[in-house]
Amino acid sequence: MDRLIALVALRWRLDVRAVTGERVRLLALVVAVPGLILLSAAASFVVFAGVRFLESARPELTLSVVSAGTTALGLLWALSPLLAGMALTETYDLNRLLHFPIPLPTLVVSSFLANLLQSTVLALMPPLFFLGLAVAGPGGAMVPVAFGLALALAFVVASGQLVGLALHALSRHRRLHDRLLFVGLALGLLLSFLPLLLMSGAAAPIGRLARELLARDVFVLSPFGWGIRAAVHAGRGEADAFFGFAAAAVLGVGALLALSTSLVERMYRGELDLGEGARESALGRSRVFLKGPVGALLEKDLRMVWRDPRQKAIILSGLVTPLILLVLVWQGSSGHVGPVPLLALASFVGLSTLGTNAFALERRGLPLLLGFPVERVLVLVGKNASALLLRVPAVLMIAAATALLAGFRFVPAVLSILLLTQLLTAAADNYLAVLFPIPVPAPGRSPDAPTSGSRGLGVAFMTMLAMAGALALSSPFAFLAWLPHLLGDHRLWVLTLPLALAGAVGLYGLLTAGASALLMRREPDLLARVLGEE
Repeated sequence: MDRLIALVALRWRLDVRAVTGERVRLLALVVAVPGLILLSAAASFVVFAGVRFLESARPELTLSVVSAGTTALGLLWALSPLLAGMALTETYDLNRLLHFPIPLPTLVVSSFLANLLQSTVLALMPPLFFLGLAVAGPGGAMVPVAFGLALALAFVVASGQLVGLALHALSRHRRLHDRLLFVGLALGLLLSFLPLLLMSGAAAPIGRLARELLARDVFVLSPFGWGIRAAVHAGRGEADAFFGFAAAAVLGVGALLALSTSLVERMYRGELDLGEGARESALGRSRVFLKGPVGALLEKDLRMVWRDPRQKAIILSGLVTPLILLVLVWQGSSGHVGPVPLLALASFVGLSTLGTNAFALERRGLPLLLGFPVERVLVLVGKNASALLLRVPAVLMIAAATALLAGFRFVPAVLSILLLTQLLTAAADNYLAVLFPIPVPAPGRSPDAPTSGSRGLGVAFMTMLAMAGALALSSPFAFLAWLPHLLGDHRLWVLTLPLALAGAVGLYGLLTAGASALLMRREPDLLARVLGEE
């Protein structure tokens, strides 16, 4: 027990030191906390009101509904590294602790308990508390209800830890890991089409299927809902059912921890052959088609995207957002889309270049890239050019939709707004890539291992701020491109569109020059954080 307490305390101190030891991470935490509080408060209200309504109106559906909701949350939580590219439960690499005389089950349990203190897990505490109040009611038995809710939370976190360890094992075989990640991203892409199915008239069959599943209470078989069902039975005073589902939930959590322990033992004791794999035979001499530093960087990024299945899946998924927005505009306008929604849509689609200039993708090649006698501004321009080139399919889709829905005369204005927004978003993304680099672990290391403090919701909120800044920078030029339509004289586009594009290019040059100076000052810190050497 002393070892377990010491390991959990050590993990907590390391996480606190990782956040407070650097101003960038502390700023990310300060930005993320208000958003987490608001999201948790909104979820608490929805959960409390929804459960109380079910208990008063349809009490026979309460068990099925809460079990279905917990199952959906648990699956999304566990599969978040594949569906969203971000682990809600960050499973840390235990390799550095193996040389201590500590049993592997103790290491796994310590990691599990430490995961309960992560910010995303703490954000679930208020909704669970209000769920307990809704289930127990006034004067209800809150202690057994809280015990059932704690078991449900433990099962979700334990499942996330097991999936994280499995991905850690697969990361040692890079090709297998990339294929699995590609499948996960493809699944996320298919799920992103769900709003389109609902808007196309498929909501009724899906609703009937959901009502049928809830009526038959098929989610009683889901282990994610056993703890919740135990809490509901405890609130109703049904002791036998409470003890039955609570025991099943305890066994489920124990089984997940046992599987995690077995996986850790096989992974670190050499029983599972998941090495880096045989090196491929040397390829023929590479031929460079584009000339100059910018051309070489552009060709390098394009080759990297072509060889990396994750990048290809991300580029493909980038087409989904414009398609969904077009369908929303089409549905909201009853089939008649004017130019104004398309001009506004171009501004939002132009923000898609944010997050594309990630120096972490270079990893071991980053020191070589920064070691070349090439001006840093050209490095940034080359990476931005590749990002813009990879967004050409989305640009063509918007152009085709504009021509079909509003007419060919609006295509130049829509494309101008889209391109200038993409350009200024890429300029803002340069600062994000330099100030908030995301470390990438070495092959065979845990995907969440080195410095988890720089990932997660903090960076997500900083990305949202950067997106708002990019939208503010592009708004004056977008308004200039929009002005002839507001004045009712489209002939002025001959003058305003070149001025808007020229102004955006000039501002891009100023912002990129500032980012290159910032990059030169922060190169040592950037290398240390990307390579995980801090």
